Amino acid sequence: MPPARPPRILVVDDNEVLRALLAQALEHGGYDVITAECGAAALEVAAADPPDLCLVDHVMPGMSGAELIAALRTSPDPRLQAIPVIGFSGRDGAEEALLRAGAVMTLRKPLGEAPLLEAVRTVLPGGRSVERSLAAG
Repeated sequence: MPPARPPRILVVDDNEVLRALLAQALEHGGYDVITAECGAAALEVAAADPPDLCLVDHVMPGMSGAELIAALRTSPDPRLQAIPVIGFSGRDGAEEALLRAGAVMTLRKPLGEAPLLEAVRTVLPGGRSVERSLAAG
């Protein structure tokens, strides 16, 4: 029996540096990571091959994180509706907007690697996690 693929996480942030740092932290945690620079791109990526989880910044040009989450929740595609989303922001009051839109959890910027990985392990469907030493990787 082939090994199960690692959970796939879609990271959505308009800041290229932060997107890369989050992707690197998640990859160190053993996750398969894809990224998108905006809400519209994230919807395309998710529709093509739904991830196991989305990590979404709130403040982005065009479509905010809350708007992206709402679009996932109201999608005619039940696969997109079911994707758990962790929202994040450095702005006061953003947590409420993200949760109201349908995020299952919010994180406050700056995001540390350990709290990020703990949040992902908590939110993934069925509690799926990848146990891998951060030093190994």
